[in-house]
Amino acid sequence: MRRRALVTALALIGLLAGVVVACAPEGNRVLPGSSLTVATAAPVTSLNPLVVGQDTAADRDLSALTSGSFWQREVDGTRSANEGFGDVRVLSSDPLTVRYTLDGSATWSDGATVDAADLLLMWAARTTHRTDAAGETHWDAGAGAGQGLDLVSAVPEVGDDGRSLTLVYDTPYADWQSAFDAPPVAAHALVELAYPGRYEDPAAAKTAFTDAVEAGDLEWLAPVSRAFREDFRLDGDVPDAARVTAGAYDIARIADDGGAIDLVAADHQSAARIERVRVRAMADPAERVAAVAGGEADLTAAAAEESLVDAAGAAGGSRVSSGEPFDHLDLQTAGGGVFDPASYGGDPERAHRARAAFLDTVPRQRMLDELVHPLLADEPLRHGMIDATESEPAASPSPAPDGTAGDAADAAGLTVRVLYPAGDARRAAEFSLMSESASRAGVTLVDVSSPDWERVLREQPDAYDAALFAWSPDPSSTLAAATVFHTAAAQNVYGWSDETVDALVVDASSSLDRSRRDQLLSQLDDAVSDAAWALPLFAVPQLTVWSDALGGPPAPASADRILSTFASWQPDRGAATPRGE
Repeated sequence: MRRRALVTALALIGLLAGVVVACAPEGNRVLPGSSLTVATAAPVTSLNPLVVGQDTAADRDLSALTSGSFWQREVDGTRSANEGFGDVRVLSSDPLTVRYTLDGSATWSDGATVDAADLLLMWAARTTHRTDAAGETHWDAGAGAGQGLDLVSAVPEVGDDGRSLTLVYDTPYADWQSAFDAPPVAAHALVELAYPGRYEDPAAAKTAFTDAVEAGDLEWLAPVSRAFREDFRLDGDVPDAARVTAGAYDIARIADDGGAIDLVAADHQSAARIERVRVRAMADPAERVAAVAGGEADLTAAAAEESLVDAAGAAGGSRVSSGEPFDHLDLQTAGGGVFDPASYGGDPERAHRARAAFLDTVPRQRMLDELVHPLLADEPLRHGMIDATESEPAASPSPAPDGTAGDAADAAGLTVRVLYPAGDARRAAEFSLMSESASRAGVTLVDVSSPDWERVLREQPDAYDAALFAWSPDPSSTLAAATVFHTAAAQNVYGWSDETVDALVVDASSSLDRSRRDQLLSQLDDAVSDAAWALPLFAVPQLTVWSDALGGPPAPASADRILSTFASWQPDRGAATPRGE
């Protein structure tokens, strides 16, 4: 079905967003002897974040250091061309035709050239056209029939002596920039993993791969797709071929659990300025800040809290900024709980009134005043789930189908289980304020916070009624925040389903006219509010903390994207060896 296609192709828009913060490279600017230790929030689980289930925030963030890209992120989050890697040209808008041309200087860490075979890998892995659903050739990279790269049904054309790939879309696709990029893994390395010793050199392996993709030889591609899915997980010894990278940094050492990674600047032009980078995972934000303040690490980021801001005062520098992530409340409509129509004899309007009435009890302004304004005095309420720039804040509550607000009687007697990350002080404070307000309307909130909340969110819809956490939409992607609301979206773990919403998502995804697309997204925001599925709260203030190893402030970042800001890291001339040995 067409809507099922959105499960993956649109759901993976954010995956290709882990490009570096822009800073145009001019030759090799790495300072010899410089080093930096970055304290991150979670260990890396895979070196191939294209695979669904191996695409944690930590996996994607590391890829910003180790992958080449046609794109780079500006400090404000927008996307711009990375001319030091290659050229992207729209040759035609009807049909949409895009040519990606490598400049010839990019190489993998084993010396092989990044070329069209690698680009062809991205197409093969992220479409259904080189997948045998009933057989062994499947990439698990989120290909969705009729969406994203799957709209390129003809095999892309290799040109310019193997340096370019031209994609022709069957129908317009608004997020074409986010749909395609150079892959984080090498085609020739995959072939070596799939067929050890069969091909004499990378060039031969690339030729064999290209021939198989162009011919649709699914039998030959089956072991290649298996290597793509399985050989990059950090659950034991990672094969040397799986460590091949093409970004600003090469991997020198990586712990089996992904909790410690040593990287060295690659020997080619890039935005890197620090010679050696050590990445250390520390789940506790207080521990990360203390590590920088105590000289065990040089850079970290965390959601800002007053205690963390105070502790950061002992570091070389710190800054609180308004971040991309925003806190919000999602309601579970398919887990048999109080917001599921099944709990009301299958009556969707009764379930809707319960949702709207509950959302009306959420004290958004008080939460903003008490939890955010002490850190950022001018931070506003988030206006919409999709568009943060609407002129008026999203309605709270969302209107009922007849245009009236949820009646207090529809809330009285509800018992709502609220899931949020255990041990998170800000979310605990948000829950407390919500509980106090809800009790006045006769609503009882039950704390079901969990350290494993992400798994519960995805796999146990019957374990919660509302989820309180942050979304971090990619500002450079047109549809990143919109696709989750489609019935078949991979991120839609709540049972949300509405024909009007589905149609708006599909129409917005196929509109290349920006003004028309913006109009559709605005209508989508209104429709989501009308459905009373979710409630935006406010942007989460972000704390960035750094040591004197940096010669100036780095770009602001969330904990999930701290590594992608590496182009802004200015080394202090006295930087020496990595800390935290």
